[in-house]
Amino acid sequence: MNEHSSPSPQPASLLLQLWKQFSSMKFAIILLVVIAVVSVFALFLGEFYPVKAGAPGWQEFWRQELNLSKPLFNLLTFFELHDPYRSWWYQFLLLLLSVSLLACIIERIPIVMRAMRTGEPRDAEAVDQMASARTFTARGSSEEIRRKLPGSFRYNETRTSGEIRVAGQHGAISHLGPILAHAGLLALVVGGVAASLLGMNTRVGGRPGDIMTDPIFDFSVRVDSFRIEYYPLGIGQYVLVDSSFLGRIIGREGDTFILEARDAQDHMHQIQATADRLLNQFDIDTDRGNIKSYISTLTVLEDGREVLTKQVEVNHPLRYKGYRFYQSSFDPESPIVDARIDSARIVIQQPDGTVVDTVYVKPGRPHPLPQGAELHLARFLPDFRMAGGQPTTASGQLRNPALLLEVRQDGRELYHQWVFLRMDFPHSPPEGGYSFKGLGVEGFQASTSYPTILEVNKNPGSWLIWLGFVLATVGLVISFYLVPQRLWVVVRDKGGGRSEVHMAGISTKNPEVFRQKFEKWVEGMKG
Repeated sequence: MNEHSSPSPQPASLLLQLWKQFSSMKFAIILLVVIAVVSVFALFLGEFYPVKAGAPGWQEFWRQELNLSKPLFNLLTFFELHDPYRSWWYQFLLLLLSVSLLACIIERIPIVMRAMRTGEPRDAEAVDQMASARTFTARGSSEEIRRKLPGSFRYNETRTSGEIRVAGQHGAISHLGPILAHAGLLALVVGGVAASLLGMNTRVGGRPGDIMTDPIFDFSVRVDSFRIEYYPLGIGQYVLVDSSFLGRIIGREGDTFILEARDAQDHMHQIQATADRLLNQFDIDTDRGNIKSYISTLTVLEDGREVLTKQVEVNHPLRYKGYRFYQSSFDPESPIVDARIDSARIVIQQPDGTVVDTVYVKPGRPHPLPQGAELHLARFLPDFRMAGGQPTTASGQLRNPALLLEVRQDGRELYHQWVFLRMDFPHSPPEGGYSFKGLGVEGFQASTSYPTILEVNKNPGSWLIWLGFVLATVGLVISFYLVPQRLWVVVRDKGGGRSEVHMAGISTKNPEVFRQKFEKWVEGMKG
């Protein structure tokens, strides 16, 4: 064995080196910079992925869409670049930062505790050796001079015959600032990791009367009501004018609104209209800019028992058992429309177009036809459309009103016809039957409701995030706005009502401001 070979590092030495590395402020700053860089990178990374992770066949779709070789795609999947903030390597970086911050706190606590102590008084020779030292004679006994020291300091003193030695400190709590800031940042990181790994998020929805459940929470929520509130008429809104054309409000003079609209030749022109001619709630796809808020009333149910009822709006969630139900949006594709009319004006025609009669038909009240048949108004849809092969209404507005007319005899349907009020739709009645044409409806009323959509989340780390924010803020405030200052004073009685004073002080911040204060204290003690 070579006698000059260096011994292998001992485990204790390796641990000490590792501890020094983690407790180094430089190491923590490097980690923060690395995390900041990869976080910014991760913000834009999702733009390169064509579909959301978790969708059926998402991995194979990504590989084909991104035109990646299988080994490269497997590498990207291994590093979880489809969800970088929850990836193992990002969590590992946060773990390293957490350990580093904890090590910094533990390493500096003894130093801060020593710095916060007032310290022992010094003798006159030691005080005179300090850069700010002043020696002067003051009127008054040593006790009287002692009482003239600044009252905002915390003092430690010793007394001997004819001499008082004093050590004082002001703003000692400012030494805690960096510790609190580090602790706050640590709480923020741990809270963020807890939210990322343990947090839950989902979406639920329902119509009034529906009871919403989800595997992530152990209770149910009933939708009592949902409504959409609109702003009052105002400048910038698109409105429906006279229920016939669109315009945009550009001004107002008293009770008259000034609008710009397009004419039949698609030329822009201005018109004036009063509020009774304008409607800012007319088409959910067009008037969304006029919506003020979505409001749901929810009731929490536990074992069939009502526990809590709350009105939920944007930024005003329902909170229960750590879960938060936020008003997210609504489903405009699934409206529930309750439309009613008093009567419909119908033209009864022969197959050759000869008008037989013009009558008013009311829902639930059949109109007699020749040969014992009856005309029934079976259904009314204010905005007819086909969905899933079935007729339905797209809204509660009279955009494409349609009537389902049935001809019955002896309780049996002979034939039926859909009549559209705003278009002629050809219809061939059976032999000997009638065709019908709609002229209008009276007493139209409609109410529309939509399914509400709620975002539900549970963030077990939220309290840590709030705690971290408070600690970091307090730490920064006391670090920047409180200035630690120290004084050392020796007062000796000289007899004849006079005393010899040796005084010095230091401040770690704003030395010029402290020097001016120090001179005022000296002048005040001289009397």
